[in-house]
Amino acid sequence: MAKIPMSLILTFGNLNLNSDHFSLVGSMRHETEVALVSGFCSLLLLLIHWIVPKLRKMDYFNDAILNSIGGGLALGYVFLHAIPSFIHNIPFLKSQATSQFLHNEKNLLFIVFMFVLAGFCVLYALEKLAHDYTRQGKESNAVLYLSNIGVMTYLSFSITAIMPAIGHENIYSLLLFTFIMGFHFVLEDHALTHHFPTRFTHWGRYTIMLGVLGGWIYGACSQETFPTFTTVFMNAFLAGGLIISTTKTEFTLLEGKSHFPTFLASLITKTVVVFIMLLLENIG
Repeated sequence: MAKIPMSLILTFGNLNLNSDHFSLVGSMRHETEVALVSGFCSLLLLLIHWIVPKLRKMDYFNDAILNSIGGGLALGYVFLHAIPSFIHNIPFLKSQATSQFLHNEKNLLFIVFMFVLAGFCVLYALEKLAHDYTRQGKESNAVLYLSNIGVMTYLSFSITAIMPAIGHENIYSLLLFTFIMGFHFVLEDHALTHHFPTRFTHWGRYTIMLGVLGGWIYGACSQETFPTFTTVFMNAFLAGGLIISTTKTEFTLLEGKSHFPTFLASLITKTVVVFIMLLLENIG
């Protein structure tokens, strides 16, 4: 039997080692890329919070158009991205479950959509209470104002906290998510200014910005590269709250500050973008 030269064995050993090395380097490069893009996206959202009040003073700043864009994109995100993502991630959650109840996929879906419903109900209750005061020509009390600021800070925290998990799935999805959340922030800024014209000053906006920063730090430190109960539940609560964005703009809660053709156009645009992304994934 012919003997295999030792040099050939060493060569194959080196190739294996180099292959593992390149795989590790590629993984580290992807981690770095996700961290950098997440940081950049968080910075953009911070900038939006800071610059919107200044832009609103300009004549060409049209709240009706921007609010309807935000409402349409939010609705598109919930039904075309968030909910399909929840369903897709159920097996991942099932593998992490520690109780028998959560090993059942139907039970997991129930819990996830319970968080969606909770987000909807909390945001709706706060918006409805504030709207009732505004309709009477009054400004809401301090408790309601602080509740709104607290919930918005939590949502801002959630948005940037789940960015790394979204980025590990797809960098382009993260950029699209940031674009949608940017319009959502413009809409929420308008709602808070509308309901709390004297209370919503710089400190309230800075508190929400701290939520953005805190979420990014949490996401960077946790380094969650796949869906977990924390990220999915955060996203579910956020999705429920985003449905209220449509209610605010298109169902008169902001006193007609909406533009239905723009809302419809933004919803169709979001649908087309998601469909193109699905086609590209299948081609890839």
